Amino acid sequence: MAFDALNDIYGVSHWKGLPLSSTFTRKTVAASDLRGALPDFALRPFGTHPNDNPRLRSIWRMPFDGDAHERPVAVVSDQYDLLQHRVLGSWLTENLSNAGLKDAGAEITMTEYGERVRISVPLVNQAYDFAQDLLQPDRYRPEIEVTNSVDRSTAFHVVLRWRRMICLNGMFTTEEDRMRSIHRVDLSRTELVRDFIQDRLSTTPDMVTALSTWKKRKTDKATAQAWCEEWLRVKGGWTVENCARLWWILESGYDGAVAPPTGKKEKWPLRAYRVGQHCQVPGDNYPVRTAYDVAQLLTWITSNQRSVEMQLEGTEKVPSLMAAFLKFNKAGNA
Repeated sequence: MAFDALNDIYGVSHWKGLPLSSTFTRKTVAASDLRGALPDFALRPFGTHPNDNPRLRSIWRMPFDGDAHERPVAVVSDQYDLLQHRVLGSWLTENLSNAGLKDAGAEITMTEYGERVRISVPLVNQAYDFAQDLLQPDRYRPEIEVTNSVDRSTAFHVVLRWRRMICLNGMFTTEEDRMRSIHRVDLSRTELVRDFIQDRLSTTPDMVTALSTWKKRKTDKATAQAWCEEWLRVKGGWTVENCARLWWILESGYDGAVAPPTGKKEKWPLRAYRVGQHCQVPGDNYPVRTAYDVAQLLTWITSNQRSVEMQLEGTEKVPSLMAAFLKFNKAGNA
């Protein structure tokens, strides 16, 4: 396998079973151009009278970006409140313009017919200096991430994530940094999104305190690998493939494709899995010396997944996983 082929293995390719459009996967536009970069949808009756269902509606994507056809994408109830991608794009543009970021790059990820969209915008003027040593700079930059769907599969969700700028593989969020609604009318106002962004950026985030705590807690490879085998694999909700990746990254500092052991179907130890050394994990985290290093590896793995939902859910669980690791580490396993 080529050294740079890791993205072919763990690059995001689908979202809850739907393929991502190659045209829009990781497409970046200026924040001021968001509305025009998103499709329009129409809410219509489900069927033609008298062969219709008055309690259901259908949602159609209008012709968009070279596709001249109208595409049916969902069936919803007659109580469903359609939140257009273009509307939330307008909210985001207004909020970013007010913050002086109208030209910020907005990364769009979208399914084939646009049913689901994910928009991430780095807030480049809000970087936080985390390091106390000027000789070892360590900065975190917040990113606003908005997800939405018109097929009921994904709630309208606004998140403030903190990403490490040195290697861009560390990304964290906390419960207070999320605003979510399943298309409720009272949330469908730009003021709420704007106030959420302003409130989260006006004070030092709780995550900064957590990062400081993790950096002070010493650990080592043996302890991290034991936690991976004994806790993360059993209780953490991670797949054995991801656990094997973490175990071998701790061992070698490299990530790659996973090949399970051959032979009888039994619970093989993680060291028995073969993980290719196809890509060196960025950042000064080999060998691990602190809990902070372990956190960086967790977010590296959750950021390199085959589906959007695995990326989103995995990243949001990192703080709770770290709480479990700190407890394991404190129990005298280091």
